[in-house]
Amino acid sequence: MTRLMLLGADGFVGEHVRTRLAAEPDVEVTTVTRRGDVAADVRLDLAESAVAVAHALRDTTPDTVVNCAGSTAGDPPSLAANNLVAVSNLVDAMLTAGRPLRLVHIGSVAEYGRIPGGEAAREDSPERPVTPYGLTKLAATHVVRTAAAAGLDAVTLRVTTPIGPGTPSSMLAGRLVGQLRQIEAAGAGGVTTGPLDDVRDYVDIRDVADAIVAAAVRPRGQAALPVVLNVGSGVATPTREMVDALLGLAGFTGGHRTDGGGSTALPYQHADVTAARETLGWSPTRSLDDSLAALWFSSTVLAPC
Repeated sequence: MTRLMLLGADGFVGEHVRTRLAAEPDVEVTTVTRRGDVAADVRLDLAESAVAVAHALRDTTPDTVVNCAGSTAGDPPSLAANNLVAVSNLVDAMLTAGRPLRLVHIGSVAEYGRIPGGEAAREDSPERPVTPYGLTKLAATHVVRTAAAAGLDAVTLRVTTPIGPGTPSSMLAGRLVGQLRQIEAAGAGGVTTGPLDDVRDYVDIRDVADAIVAAAVRPRGQAALPVVLNVGSGVATPTREMVDALLGLAGFTGGHRTDGGGSTALPYQHADVTAARETLGWSPTRSLDDSLAALWFSSTVLAPC
């Protein structure tokens, strides 16, 4: 029996991991969130203190911790608290728990920064984040690396752009579906997006959950995983192509306006997932079309992250 603590169980990634774990035999899950308005076994703010995290570990006695908690947006202080201080407290508590523990931490492809067009970032590619989010996620990865060097069984899974059922309105695909549902209800209207000149590595959120669970339930005694593994589709897709596919799937024939022009701070995203295939035994299995269909046909009201 694996006793697993799932941090951030109420988020986009966490909810899919929770669903995936429900199908896993011999795994007992303790769900953890910092919010008081969602169902969870434990309420815990990782950024509060390492002592609070240590108490939670002592009370729930997990042997594996999956950290899906964190922030994707906000001002630099809040990003630092939720993405770096929280992970530092978690690692501190795990290293001083007095028993073997495993950590599966969710990182981001934003840690690489600007990936040259036409290239796929590997785990040994330069790490030059250009956004506060990427900086705080990379700093957290460095904390996990240090903990692994100190003996913690730990891996950071660097996820590209997750998409699929439940994509939140804080992400382009979820926001677009929200507009389309409003147009359906009103019987007319057009959609508005930001610039569509970027390229993204869209990976199905269910494939992401599969990778996380594979790392979490991996048999003890096997060779240690690399401290960082990329998790993506391995395919670079123009954002405009994704948007056009979603509009076509919805049968939308109305107007489409883009605000602004040019690319964002991270114009190109593409990850090499060879290492995850070879060491984790995981591969993405769902196409972008599969992801968009699951998003569109399962969507009702999409809440922000």
